[in-house]
Order: sequence, then structure tokens, then C-alpha cells
Amino acid sequence: MERLLHAFIESFDMLPWLPENISTYGAQLDDLFIFIYWFSVITFLATGGAMVWFMIAYRKRKGHRAHYYHGNQFIETTWTILPTILFLGIGIYSDDMWQTTKESSRVPKPDVEILVLGKQFGWYFMYPGADGKFGRNAYTDIKARTLMSATNPFGIDSTDPAGFDDFITENQFRVPVNANVVVRGSSIDVIHSFFLPHARVKQDVIPGTWMNIWFNLFKTGEYELACAELCGSGHYAMRAVYKVESRKDYDAWLNQKDAEILAARMGGSTADVAATDAEAPSDTEATAETESEPSTDVGE
Repeated sequence: MERLLHAFIESFDMLPWLPENISTYGAQLDDLFIFIYWFSVITFLATGGAMVWFMIAYRKRKGHRAHYYHGNQFIETTWTILPTILFLGIGIYSDDMWQTTKESSRVPKPDVEILVLGKQFGWYFMYPGADGKFGRNAYTDIKARTLMSATNPFGIDSTDPAGFDDFITENQFRVPVNANVVVRGSSIDVIHSFFLPHARVKQDVIPGTWMNIWFNLFKTGEYELACAELCGSGHYAMRAVYKVESRKDYDAWLNQKDAEILAARMGGSTADVAATDAEAPSDTEATAETESEPSTDVGE
């Protein structure tokens, strides 16, 4: 069935307004979308054309006598069975795609793990540094929520050695190509929607919970990141550019951030590090400060 559907899809040109697909599972989603689109177009033209034809062929005119009848069991049975078969078929075909992209148990072992927080009106990203391990924070330990503040949105515990190289960026998202990237997403204030059109990723992030998002991108470049949920008067500002780069360049970037963090901490406190990163001209990164105000916005 999948091969037949794919062959049917290939008989039509790709919808020109769809963003270029760069995701390993994007082609399946596109096939389903295009199939539903063209089926809807054909159904609309058929039913609309029939209605216009009926209005013309059976219009009131001289010498024509109307015939009335009540109900038609064959027609009613047909228009009940055919849509039922269609919707069941679409549901069965799309179930595996849904499981692959959304089911937590199907999320692959991450090559890269990143935390993301939506806020009015922007995105915070937390990286585990070159060691690939997160230290204690509001995601790994619910009790770390008390460490959350405006300058430490993830509740990073700076006393945890594993989190020494963890760092935060604002509206700067970078991932390696050909890697299973797992993003754990939540929100500080209201519901936002983490939307990567070229990666075929769209996931609501909700205050008080963490949502699993994963993807594997096969093409390097810079692409759009947006919020697809109306979240307030500044919703339009929740757009950014994310970068897909080679693993070598990605690791070099992580090592550079580690070196910056180490240099800053050698000369001051954790709060000094946050201030140093925030003032850096290349981005708006900030690490956590030791003292912070309690918050209960984000849960496990």
C-alpha cells in the first residue's frame, strides 16, 4: 500500500510552497500531506461540479415536470462506506508515522540532547557542553526548580561538576547533521509551539511538563525556527534561524563555548559568567548564577 501511495504521489508535482524537506522522516509526512491535499481537491471539484450540473440540468423550465422521491438507500450506504474506508486507510497508514515522530518509546537513542524553553517572546536553549552530559537542572531534578530565575531559566545547579560546562543560548540553535537530535521542550509562561518547517517538526511546549521532540537532518544550512502558537502581542518576534552543520564544526563550537566558560569562571563567579556570555557580540548566551529566585513554572 505504501508503494502504491508513493507512486500516486510522484505522479503529481511537489506542492511548490512547501519548504524544502531536510528530515529523514519528512518524505513520508509530505507524501501523506500531498495525498490528502489532492484527494480533497478532486473531491471538491467533483462535488462542486455535480452541484453546478444539477442546478443547470434540473432547473425550472417550461415543459419540465419535477419528480420527487424520499431517500435512496444505495446512495446513502455508498457515501457512508467509502469515506469510512478512506479515513480508516489514512489512519492506519499514518499511525506508524505518528508513532515514529511522537511516541516517547520510539524516540531513538540521542546523539545530541538539548533542552529548550519557550518564553514570551523567544527561545532558550541549554546544551550539555563537550562532555555530552547535563548536570543537575530543572529537567533532571524537579527540586532544582527552586534555582530557576530570569538569568537561570533552566535552574542549573552550578555546584554539580557534571554541569560545569553546561551553557544556555537565547534564540541561537545549532545541531549537527546526520545525528539523532532529541530536544526536551517546555515553556516558562504560556503554550508555545516549537516549529521547524524544513525539518517537518511542530510540537507544542507546555508550562509544567517536558515534551520529547526528535529529528535527524541530512542537509547542512541555515533554516527557520518559529513559534506556531499565538502566544501574545509579541508572537511575531518568536522567529529565529537555526544552523545545521557538520559534526566537526558542531564539536568545535561546543569546545569554544567550554573554553569561554572556563576562562570566565577562572576570573569570577557564576554570575560573572552569565554577564560575560550575555555581553558577547556573537550571541546572547548566558550560564546560570548561584543565587536565584524560586519559580514553579516548569515541571518534569
